[in-house]
Amino acid sequence: MPTFQLHTVYSPWYFLLCLALGIGAAWYLYRGNSGPWQRGVKWVLAFLRATLLTLIAFLFLEPYTRIIKQEELKPTVVLAVDNSQSIQLFTAAQTLTQTLQGLDGLQQRLQKKGLRVEVRSMTSNDSLATASLPETKFTAATSNLHSLLQQSQEAFRDQNLVATVLVSDGVHNLGPTPTYQSYRSKIYPIALGDTVPKKDVVLTEVEYNKINYSGTSFPIKVTVQHSGYTGANATVLLQENGKTLLRKSLALPRSGRTETTFLLSSSTLGKKHYEVVVQPLAQEFTQVNNRRHVYLEVVKGKLNILLAAAAPHPDIKALRAALATNPLLNVEVVLGPFQTPRFKERYDAAILHQIPSMSGTGNDWLRRLRDGKVPTLYVLGAQTNMAAFNGLQAGVQFPGAIGQYDEVQPVLNTKFQRFSTEPLAKTRIPAWPPAVVPFGNWSLSAGTEIILHQQVGTVRTTKPLLVYKASAPVPGAVLLTDGSWQWRLTEAADHGIPQIYDGLMTHVVQLLANRRDQKRLHVYPIKDVVGVTEEPVIQADAFNAVQEEIFGQKVFLTLTHDGGKKTQHQFEHVQGGDGLRLGTLPAGVYRFTASATVENKLYRDSGEFIVEQQQLEALSSLANHTLLDQLAQRSQTRLYYPTQLQQLEKELTDANFKTILRSKEEEKDLMEQLWFYFLILGIALSEWTLRRYFGKL
Repeated sequence: MPTFQLHTVYSPWYFLLCLALGIGAAWYLYRGNSGPWQRGVKWVLAFLRATLLTLIAFLFLEPYTRIIKQEELKPTVVLAVDNSQSIQLFTAAQTLTQTLQGLDGLQQRLQKKGLRVEVRSMTSNDSLATASLPETKFTAATSNLHSLLQQSQEAFRDQNLVATVLVSDGVHNLGPTPTYQSYRSKIYPIALGDTVPKKDVVLTEVEYNKINYSGTSFPIKVTVQHSGYTGANATVLLQENGKTLLRKSLALPRSGRTETTFLLSSSTLGKKHYEVVVQPLAQEFTQVNNRRHVYLEVVKGKLNILLAAAAPHPDIKALRAALATNPLLNVEVVLGPFQTPRFKERYDAAILHQIPSMSGTGNDWLRRLRDGKVPTLYVLGAQTNMAAFNGLQAGVQFPGAIGQYDEVQPVLNTKFQRFSTEPLAKTRIPAWPPAVVPFGNWSLSAGTEIILHQQVGTVRTTKPLLVYKASAPVPGAVLLTDGSWQWRLTEAADHGIPQIYDGLMTHVVQLLANRRDQKRLHVYPIKDVVGVTEEPVIQADAFNAVQEEIFGQKVFLTLTHDGGKKTQHQFEHVQGGDGLRLGTLPAGVYRFTASATVENKLYRDSGEFIVEQQQLEALSSLANHTLLDQLAQRSQTRLYYPTQLQQLEKELTDANFKTILRSKEEEKDLMEQLWFYFLILGIALSEWTLRRYFGKL
């Protein structure tokens, strides 16, 4: 029975003052012969007025109510039923029916003995649902025993939970392993399933790198397990679009586990879809576990960079050391006139130091590079043939004769956005020593962007020191000095490592080497193969011209379902975002095309993923009673079988679980309770009605 208490923040003795105020006001209003009311009516009116004023004054004491409720919590036993598909697949139908009926009877008998019994099971989406034991449907596609136990116990953590009876075959294929977890109540496992091994070959695991480089071999590692086929041979196939690419014959060992590796190479870039298949053996129990999908992507390998000079120069060592900091750049150094470029493979970019030269060294290399449309960084110096250079249309030109030079310091152009620089660059670059540049008239071609400006003394100018031109005939960049080696040397001496110089030169070369087949927009599924109970998620990456990730793009996606149906979607590419969640989909192959505007240009990408009717519950026909036994040992209980339900009932009743008496207090400010205002209103209306009825307000 709830107990009602009234308290005040201030001393309750102050209530006497509130009472005195109410009585005094009522006496003053209804004293003597005041009013036309009879004596009895006047006493009633005075009482109502005194009560009303006392209650209003009482609010100044900040009163609050306290309600104490007491309830009995019976001992609660949860019957947690693993209703996954493996139970019905590998437990004899008669045994399963009898077990469910026995559990139903156990539930009723425990309830008659004063225990509260709740039934919980896993639904297909791995959440909890109340189930009727005889009508339990074993349809869950996965077995997450930890989730079943944890959520069952969390649902009754405040309800005097004393025991959890786990009905399962011990097959666990999703979530943390329950034997390494802690639970609030004791676990009493009941073992179902079949512990007799079936003849089966299982393709248990396929390991591979999702990103691979063209021109190299990449491995696909396959793990095969078997039961009952010791000494037999199994054939494993690697297929693409139904065509067998590679075949391996495996001798199945006594240990039951063997591995093999396929080595693949691909010269074509893009996403690849392979299938690894184990051909069925005679009398194999199931073939569902004989096939796995492999999704990977082949991208261009290292970028080939030519660093060529008309003559030896300190710049060459500085530039080579800077480019060596990027492991994706393969740099070939050529010093004329003693060496010649190999031209074995196409160069992705070139750095030509004082070429075209006054001596003619390297001019034929330049011609071959121009014919191959290789993006080039030109480093100008005293030996550069300016007339020939002006004809290259590399982005900056020097009309007229050049015979004078000036010393300038570099200043970073903060408006250049094709690649990002370190924040330190703004302070370090101006500290680099002056370098010699051509002095005279100059002009920039249309579309040329300045990376570094010239500073003469303390005056910052608009003259270019390092420029980039992205347009035809060939993308190019020009460094107007051959003294950049001093920049690297100075930064290394002042700061330990030439971080800014190396980053600047590497970014310029990467910007030039940015071939059209390099992706600025990459849209991909988080998982290439998902089950029908999982939610496919599409994520995107967007890059600037030197492959640095940028954010803020809206991605528009068209999803083509298995069967031809198309749906439209869109999401925003934000840092740390969740991507596009597509919800659960039916089994099948899904292809998508996506587009987004990156740096004011529209880019597209495409891909595919598979939604599988994953038969995780059919992958292993062997019940895992060892796991259930370990759970029992951790709880200091024992493992039971369907024929031992009476022993389980006896142990639960003999445990003599106690009922808990729990008190619950609820405090609430009186001014927040509506009934108090209705009380005041009722008293006021009563007084008003009596005054009106007896002739005077």
